[in-house]
Amino acid sequence: MLSDILLFPITGPLHGVEWVARRIKDQVDHEVFSEQALRNRLHDLNERLDNHEISEEEFEAQEADLLDQLDRLEAERREELDERCE
Repeated sequence: MLSDILLFPITGPLHGVEWVARRIKDQVDHEVFSEQALRNRLHDLNERLDNHEISEEEFEAQEADLLDQLDRLEAERREELDERCE
């Protein structure tokens, strides 16, 4: 307890920085890995293929990655729902 008080000038700001970093990471994860963001990226990928900006092979590889991310997101949501229902 005494060490917490004495070290607060050092540990306090560190805990604050850690909290801010966690919030930034959460926001980035939400924006990058949200379902809508992934669907937008799929749409953009299709447009790039249609405009001949990428090859069929590049499209298939990137599409598979995005679809895997969507599948993982859906599985996580199902797990959360199952946990709430228990």
